[in-house]
Amino acid sequence: METSANQAIHRIIQLIWKEKEISRAELSRLSGFSRSTITANVDRLLQDDIVVETPLSGTDALQSKRKNLMLNRHRGIFIGIELDADSCAVGACDIMGTLLGGLDFPIDYIDGPATILKQICAGIKRLQETLSERSTAILGIGVGLPSPVDFAEGYAVHPAFMPGWHRYPVGRELNKKFSCPVYVDNEVNTMAFGEAFLSDQYRGSDLLFIKLGTGIGAGLIVQGSIYRGNSGMSGNIGHMRVDGDTTHCRCGKIGCLEAIAGKQALLDKAERLAQEHSIKILKQAIDENGALQMKDLMYALKHHDRRIIQMLEDSAVIIGRMVGSLVIFFDPKAVVLGGSLCEFGPPFIDTIRRTIINEATPWIKSDFDVNVTKFGDSIGTIGSAMLCISSLMQNGAFVNCQSELE
Repeated sequence: METSANQAIHRIIQLIWKEKEISRAELSRLSGFSRSTITANVDRLLQDDIVVETPLSGTDALQSKRKNLMLNRHRGIFIGIELDADSCAVGACDIMGTLLGGLDFPIDYIDGPATILKQICAGIKRLQETLSERSTAILGIGVGLPSPVDFAEGYAVHPAFMPGWHRYPVGRELNKKFSCPVYVDNEVNTMAFGEAFLSDQYRGSDLLFIKLGTGIGAGLIVQGSIYRGNSGMSGNIGHMRVDGDTTHCRCGKIGCLEAIAGKQALLDKAERLAQEHSIKILKQAIDENGALQMKDLMYALKHHDRRIIQMLEDSAVIIGRMVGSLVIFFDPKAVVLGGSLCEFGPPFIDTIRRTIINEATPWIKSDFDVNVTKFGDSIGTIGSAMLCISSLMQNGAFVNCQSELE
């Protein structure tokens, strides 16, 4: 049972984390605790090195004696893991979500979850070695999976292309290996949460995050919190149907958005265009590598191949119309785009933005916008780490993590 002292510590840590930097007086005002309660508990946190002091800015003599409080960024790390269609990224963040380092490596889901988790564990160990100049004690792990997820149980549910992962205890296995809390969610949910929490303009608001990669998915943030839906499958827009299209999807349905406009779908379309129209620069890549890669489409774009430009514009319009319909329904403050397809650059993004706004007008406010994530490829690992940190902060377990370091 949590004592009143623990409740005070928990609330103080929550507020310092939320505000990033705060004075004792402001802590007292926001928490409702007396100055003496704040002083006693802050002194304890300072002694335990969980909290540190930083001087206020300014030159006034009285002001210079006052100090703000911050959480100690050098005390342990949080691991964020993002699994994609054919790769895995592992990153380490401090308590405020700053990325300290990361690595990625290829994976093949045919190998099964046990083998891939061994690869992930080895990757975490390698990452710790690169951060040897600071404390690398792991305080928590967040995992983003490219599938629907049972958040409470910490496993994937009926993943479309991950044999053996259905209800495989990802969270429990990582917890046994590293003896720390583990939180597992859909990868787009983690991206959306990271973007919403770390971007000041989105904190506490409604946000729609769209990942554009091999799969296409949406993460919904409602007043700063992830909306997962009744079965954990909210945001599964990659398998919403595009009217009039009969393209077969690997899920068994036809006309799914990702089967039309996902990364692999675009590579397949480009390959057909290369063969049908003898696009030399693409046919050469096919002959050399057996199939096209993203870099080949980028090369074709650089050389202004009109067929590839038109293919991407058509795909951007299809994506924009689908997302625009979601905007009408959800009414978010903004749409943020992430994922590998954003590498196609401003023309592709601008077409998506223009189509979304055209589709959703007049049901959006003048301050609505469509942006690309400011965190680039790292948003998946950062978001997964932030999911873990936020969960620990909300349920009070962060205090327990810190005490285990003593």
